[in-house]
Amino acid sequence: MSAGQEQVLYDNGSFRLTSTRLEQPGLVAELVSPSCLRITRGDSTREVCVPAALPAGCAGVRSTLPVLQAMYVLAVHELQADMTPEGLLLAGAGWSTVWTRDMAFAAALGTAIAAPQATRASLESRVQHGVVVQDTGTGGGWPVSTDRVSWALGAWALHQVQGDARWLSWCVQVLEATLAQDAAVLPADEVLRPGETSFIDWREQSYPDWMTPADIAASYAFGTNVLHFLCRQILARMLRELGRDGEAAVYAGQAAELGAAIRDEFRSPGAEHFGMMRTAEGYLDERVDSLATALAVLCGLAGDHAAQAMKSLPRSPFGTPVFTPYKQSQQKAYHNRSIWPFVESYVLMAQAEMQNEEGVAFSMASLLRAGMALGSNVENFHAETGESGDTIQSSERQLWSVAGMLGLYYHTLFGLRYEGNNLLIAPCVPRSFKGSHWLTGLHIRNMVLDIHVNGYGSEVWSVTVNGKPDSPIIPLDAEGRFMIEVELMPAGDEVSAQPSLSACEDLPEPRWDNPTAELLRWFPVPGAASYNVFRNGVAFAATLDCQCTLPSSRVCYNEYTVQAVNAQTSSCFSRPFECVSPGGRSLLEPLRIGKQGEFAVEKGQAWLDTRACTSRLDYQEIELEAGTYAARVFYCNATNSLRDGDTCALRELVVDGESRGVMLLPHNTEAGCWDAYTRSAALRLELPAGRHVFSLCYTPRCANANGELNQCMVRRLELTRLA
Repeated sequence: MSAGQEQVLYDNGSFRLTSTRLEQPGLVAELVSPSCLRITRGDSTREVCVPAALPAGCAGVRSTLPVLQAMYVLAVHELQADMTPEGLLLAGAGWSTVWTRDMAFAAALGTAIAAPQATRASLESRVQHGVVVQDTGTGGGWPVSTDRVSWALGAWALHQVQGDARWLSWCVQVLEATLAQDAAVLPADEVLRPGETSFIDWREQSYPDWMTPADIAASYAFGTNVLHFLCRQILARMLRELGRDGEAAVYAGQAAELGAAIRDEFRSPGAEHFGMMRTAEGYLDERVDSLATALAVLCGLAGDHAAQAMKSLPRSPFGTPVFTPYKQSQQKAYHNRSIWPFVESYVLMAQAEMQNEEGVAFSMASLLRAGMALGSNVENFHAETGESGDTIQSSERQLWSVAGMLGLYYHTLFGLRYEGNNLLIAPCVPRSFKGSHWLTGLHIRNMVLDIHVNGYGSEVWSVTVNGKPDSPIIPLDAEGRFMIEVELMPAGDEVSAQPSLSACEDLPEPRWDNPTAELLRWFPVPGAASYNVFRNGVAFAATLDCQCTLPSSRVCYNEYTVQAVNAQTSSCFSRPFECVSPGGRSLLEPLRIGKQGEFAVEKGQAWLDTRACTSRLDYQEIELEAGTYAARVFYCNATNSLRDGDTCALRELVVDGESRGVMLLPHNTEAGCWDAYTRSAALRLELPAGRHVFSLCYTPRCANANGELNQCMVRRLELTRLA
């Protein structure tokens, strides 16, 4: 392809992308043909070629910008390569299975359109015993990880393409059963849903160093709560479409209540973005979660704050990082310091929703650059170098990255959107990407669409359907073939301002230096200008020193944490320091175990599994004053690693014969290390004065994601009087 055909699409100094060529230091990638790419790194050259013909039934793309046509062809063939002989979509070249969240996001981004049958089979494969399967994750998966509700996004995207009422009815059953299972285990008296950050499931990459899987299980992630909101919103839509308006109103009400709580609890005070995570103690981690922000904008949760939230997304030279600031103590990149193309694709859709053409151009260029430079739609790449080899691991043809590239075309370049019972054509084409673009042979329900978009901008100037002037709105119950010509109205000369923030590192977490109930002291943090001190989740003091004098208190319990700050960034919160009033904490030893508590416990610890002889553990009886208490168990679960598995242990905490909630006992060490004991997260209890008996019991309510292995070692029970 000759240089005369080139049109500069993006140039930010770190890379220059034209209609046929990519240039960046040490690398040149150029199109040999619409289906063949030549990549030169120093003295090494390789070619990535795929068949020019697309699979039967797959929509095609043509463009006056050859790079758009070439990257679409590559994505379609990588999608085919991810498909098994049984018709399932694997998570990528490096992953030999179907994953719930990967499949759900991929379906919503593009596979529901490009491969509806494989998408359906893959979504169905992630339902077992009538509920959605939670992917493995921190501490043994569900209910430490609770983002399986993302399945609703994929299920709804597929329905929009196929319009199958039987599919819709089955999805309603699955989602209702999944939410009911959550409700039986997660705290019923809280609106926000606990659980780790969706997809960012390597705890050491993103959470404060002091947080254990038990702490993470009791925390509240912005992104995961957005998914719970979306699940309820989608479930309400499904029920309305099935004519079950009364049931729909219940879930719509739940979504509204959760949405209000998300806006209240995650909006960062004095800042223009939403915080990433709130700890069980009430501390808001103010880092920016790019995927969560984009989803909140797309589903309407961000409201009037949407445009500013998108402008507040920090950037790296090669795209939008997963989160920022980066975690300084983790120099290796995976979720930290990296760009994931599927996240970039959601950012792209949100920028288009805001009609921010500069933001759209940046995200489009990020996705196209990665495809050209790396020769595949990879899992992730380093935010500062743009290289996939600079992260801990990065699979080629990662499914949701492939889908993210397809989404660039379906949802932005050609602007396919669903509004009620209609398909809306609302393209967003940045000025630098101006040209003519064709999407042909697109199957949506009983329609076949050929769409031609000409020009640039985000406002539609004129539309013809089968040669006649019309609107860009097509009823979903229409049948037949439609040729849709869209002429865009060029935007004015104004260029949207780029975000003022660039990605940076955080400060190290402060470490305590023998604090007392009278004087908090901590070690200096390199780079810190000052320190914020918090008490019980609320700002308490600010100081230039590394200490803070505490006033005398008659309160039973106070908890303090410190954050280091400077003009550019801040640290995560320190490990909380607890001040407990004299006599305010009791430690109860395990006493008897068995189906009826018939065996004495030896050596102060007990093995718990699902057998009848370990189904109940009684602790020694105790006399207590009336008040609010936090109950924690010292336990060890070494069934699998901190990062992986599906064997989080669950036990009901029974007080005086009455269940007071389910206690989560996730993996707290590496597999096989059965001598590492830590505290569980707390269950809050209101107790009357008198003598009480505490028990841990295995009941049907305690079934975990594994279904068979549900085991741990436990020692004493800790009771702390809070008020």
